[in-house]
Amino acid sequence: MSKNVPETIFSLTRSYRGAIKKAINANELGLNGMIVRCLHIIQDSPQCTANTIVTRMGRDKAQIARLVKEMIASGLISKHPNPEDKRSQLLALSLQGKSLMEQIKVAETEIDLQMRAGLTDEEVETFQRVASVMANNLRNTD
Repeated sequence: MSKNVPETIFSLTRSYRGAIKKAINANELGLNGMIVRCLHIIQDSPQCTANTIVTRMGRDKAQIARLVKEMIASGLISKHPNPEDKRSQLLALSLQGKSLMEQIKVAETEIDLQMRAGLTDEEVETFQRVASVMANNLRNTD
């Protein structure tokens, strides 16, 4: 049994990111993984603010502020006053952002099926459980 778990994780991550980028023409669209992750969070969070993204991604506010600015400039999202908190803005996908997310969802579904090829449901569940434990182990090292 190989003890090189980090190399396996790196290889899987690199392959997954490459497949997603290719499927949605990320390079041509000027997208990166952080933007795609932000778009997912905005889509999945009804009252999404920049702070929602900071909390969910565990990134610093300045980095997220730059990404939000970039996504607004690219026409992927819009911001509106937050009626519950005048200090923050609610973020929402624009029509262009929604269209892109539809493409991303299709690509992710196809790639998910490709990754699962040859694996049983039990093997996939075991992988997800083990990966989750490993991620939690690393989060709890603070």
